[in-house]
Amino acid sequence: MTVAFGAALGLAAGLPAAAAPTGAGIKLDLPAAAGATALGGGDNVVGLTNTTGHDLSKVVLQVRLTGGLAQRVELASADWCDHTKTTATCKVDRISPGQGFTIRLDLRAREKAPLGAGGTVSVSARAVGTTAAVGTFGVAVSPPPYTDVAAIVEQPRVDLHTGDTATFGVLYRNTAAVPARLRVADPVAAGFDDVTWLDCPEDDGDACLVQLPAGESRRLAFTMRLTGPTPAEPHVAMTVEGAYDRIVTDNLAVYMVCVYDTGRCTRHLPGTRSDVFAPPAPRAVPADPAPAADGPDAENQAVALTQPEHMPVAVQEDLADEEPYSFLDEVTGILMYSLLALLIVGTSIALALRKRAADRA
Repeated sequence: MTVAFGAALGLAAGLPAAAAPTGAGIKLDLPAAAGATALGGGDNVVGLTNTTGHDLSKVVLQVRLTGGLAQRVELASADWCDHTKTTATCKVDRISPGQGFTIRLDLRAREKAPLGAGGTVSVSARAVGTTAAVGTFGVAVSPPPYTDVAAIVEQPRVDLHTGDTATFGVLYRNTAAVPARLRVADPVAAGFDDVTWLDCPEDDGDACLVQLPAGESRRLAFTMRLTGPTPAEPHVAMTVEGAYDRIVTDNLAVYMVCVYDTGRCTRHLPGTRSDVFAPPAPRAVPADPAPAADGPDAENQAVALTQPEHMPVAVQEDLADEEPYSFLDEVTGILMYSLLALLIVGTSIALALRKRAADRA
């Protein structure tokens, strides 16, 4: 009985958990070094991994710019974490064994920060039931790279009827030795609707994000439907992120639109129109050259004279023969018409009375 009870108690008791691997805990993944420029950006990735044999709860990853680094560099962004200019705090409720997460830090050099080594970033991670992990990595301040990206429109002029849907294309060309990240704003134009990107690699809500390697080109296409006869010029604005664009005046793509309904076109300034479809002006017919003369007169150049066309002249009518207006004549005429009307009415009454008397008799 005692043996059986002991066996049953042993089965009811929980089995021992698997032993955690040696050195298990939170593993930090830090860059060997990081850079900061006045434009920010960079590929500074920080992460952690759960190397224990059980779930970790209430995991907190904290990044801090320490010492003199906080005076030269600021934290512009840290993905989904809560952050200030010097710290970032990332919280996760639970992480399974072998799982983890990473964040991308945007380190931006402060104004007039000296170039060179700037200091270190301190990183710590903690969770319930395990030892905290700490680490650091250095940050250097460097000048931002330079690039040169130009926008080239494919259709300098587009002819449409009201209601037509047109496809527009723009080619972005990077002629520098530095890759560029492009933020291409959604096309804008009054008089159009149904704006749709056709081949945007990454839609960011109100813009299309494009990674453009050094020396390469990328085409973007979009469609728009013409809703009115007097549209504004469709235009697409673009900015370069993470690098200085040497020339920014060639970043705007503008399309001229001609509308068949009105015979008018937009000009290169948004919202203005000009008469592009106007009929051509008449050309003068060249006169036959005069025959060449012999002798010294041959040096004279014959000049063809054209007879001026007849110009119509307005003619004023002669009103001298018309009689002047007379007030007396007008009153006399009115009285005559009035007497005639009274005579007709009196005659009608007399006839009616005579007929009535005859009926009584």
